[in-house]
Amino acid sequence: MDDRVVLLLTVALLTIYVIGVGGTTATAIGVRESWRRLRRTAERPDLQAAEVVLNAPSLPRSLRFFRLAGWIAFPFALGLGVFANRHYPWVLPVTVIVTVALNAFYFSATRALGERLTLTKDGFHIGEKTVRWVHVTDLTGGYMNEIRVIPMPDHDEWRDPKEPVPNVVFYRLNRALVRTRPPGLLRWSGHSYYDGIIRNHFGVATDQLLHEMRDRRQKALDAEGPPLSRRRNAG
Repeated sequence: MDDRVVLLLTVALLTIYVIGVGGTTATAIGVRESWRRLRRTAERPDLQAAEVVLNAPSLPRSLRFFRLAGWIAFPFALGLGVFANRHYPWVLPVTVIVTVALNAFYFSATRALGERLTLTKDGFHIGEKTVRWVHVTDLTGGYMNEIRVIPMPDHDEWRDPKEPVPNVVFYRLNRALVRTRPPGLLRWSGHSYYDGIIRNHFGVATDQLLHEMRDRRQKALDAEGPPLSRRRNAG
């Protein structure tokens, strides 16, 4: 293939990547700053209400296509920029600098984003996913950043101050009743025991959120009645 054609293709893919991922990064920064200003005047949510809606800063759905296109173009742009433009030595450093810098800004900006969480007596809704309390077998607090995912044991009375502050809730579902697939982040980090993550950007402490979710789950289980074995013995 002609060197100029390869160069044009590399530039085109880098442009798609910059528009998709860079535009997402800029939007995430704007959303995050707007959310911080809004939280200063917003009232604290009442977790004891029958239905609790917890909003979080999130990207508009219209941006998902551009983000997806940017990430699809990324590996091809990187590969061409590093290995296929030997006649244009300036392409390699430009490609590396742009991709490394933009990836760092992207993951830093999107770390503070989450999805709306709704708690009801029957279950919870996170984003577009609905989960029933009776299908949840485990709820655990944890800590997550760009490179670490750490489920944290419960400390009812004392927590080591050196431990990071919990900022997510992990949940596991009854896989005998529900077909589910753990997110890629959990599989990659070796924590595929859990089936989902709830990022806590709702303006409430993670411990309080976890306690409320466990309480609602227990009430839902109690409302289902005694186990089957007990029913047989009672009969």
